[in-house]
Amino acid sequence: MSSFLGHGLAAYALFSINQRKWPSTLRSAMWLGWLVVLASAPDIDYLVPSLARHAHQGNRITHSIAFSLILPLFSVAVLYFVTGPGSQRRLLCICAVLAGLSHLVLDFLVGVTSLPLLWPVSAASFSSPVGILPSAGRIQLSNYYFYRNLLIEVGVLVPLLYVARELYLGHTSTRNKAWMLILLLIAGCFITWAMSLSR
Repeated sequence: MSSFLGHGLAAYALFSINQRKWPSTLRSAMWLGWLVVLASAPDIDYLVPSLARHAHQGNRITHSIAFSLILPLFSVAVLYFVTGPGSQRRLLCICAVLAGLSHLVLDFLVGVTSLPLLWPVSAASFSSPVGILPSAGRIQLSNYYFYRNLLIEVGVLVPLLYVARELYLGHTSTRNKAWMLILLLIAGCFITWAMSLSR
């Protein structure tokens, strides 16, 4: 599984494409916080025993597309009533949905645990044949692998999410393209490192 930091980075990347349009710092902070909740919500099975793997024949049902969209679709319904112009509402709704799905994408890219993506329609589980992200690692201050895996995760995600954001916003000047190429090379190095780890 990917770490809380990784899911938080995905949420921040989605938040950053629209942050300048928020009328106040408080509302901006609230929206960022909610995106982090949406991006992290599938890990609620660690806290709620009835949702845990052992209660569902070894399946992490919270890591299905249907479950990961419950809160985002609730958010879409709320946004429909409380936000302003249609174009801004549409972008916020898309960000909410992508935040929920980003959790599945990141965990899938770890390539360790199979995910029941189609639950409850199907109990089939899916896993990536290659892991381009490291697992989260045991959260322990003396655990070297915890810090190593966080470093690799940041080294992969920060450059890739930054480049994706810049491309979405249309920031494609020659100077920016050169910078994005450097970032992609850095991400490639960390991906190679991640793929070399034992699974």
